[in-house]
Amino acid sequence: MALERSVRPVEVVEVLPLLETLVEQARVVDRDGSLDTSFDSDGKVTTDFGVAVDAARGVALQPDGRIVAAGFGGDFVLARYNSDGSLDTSFDSDGKLITDFGAFNPATDVAIHPDGGIVAAGFSGDDEFDFALARYRRDGTLDTSFDSDGKVTTNFGTSDVAQAVAIQPDGRIVAAGVSGGDFALARYLGR
Repeated sequence: MALERSVRPVEVVEVLPLLETLVEQARVVDRDGSLDTSFDSDGKVTTDFGVAVDAARGVALQPDGRIVAAGFGGDFVLARYNSDGSLDTSFDSDGKLITDFGAFNPATDVAIHPDGGIVAAGFSGDDEFDFALARYRRDGTLDTSFDSDGKVTTNFGTSDVAQAVAIQPDGRIVAAGVSGGDFALARYLGR
């Protein structure tokens, strides 16, 4: 028994948007990979937090084009840049902030909340680590509606390191990482 398929002619109106999309994708692929000199005049920027080693571990883009980087400089550190690479001084007055959890606590990732807030994830501890998350308002201050002080740690029972963070459309925060060699995932209530 042969299957019959109905074939309808494709109209030009349907093909044009597809062709426009393919042409735009080809333009992006055709870029030469050189540094963008409109970003800090040479395409690159460094930021000093005043310790021996500062390292960015995660980056997120805000809808307005600003860039948030998170990492460590002894504690959770965040820096927010304008789209031209300059530090955004509306963020904690100088474009950078440090959050102390009371132990060794680097940030490993950052995400932008649908309401414009910023969530950083990482770990905190001395010998054994716990997941650590901090939620900030748009201006860089800790959001005290998140666990009453803007910070939370989560112990899975062994050494726990959050390595990635994502925010669901409903505002819930998901952190992923490792706990004693096992896959670890925690979800937190947002707004």
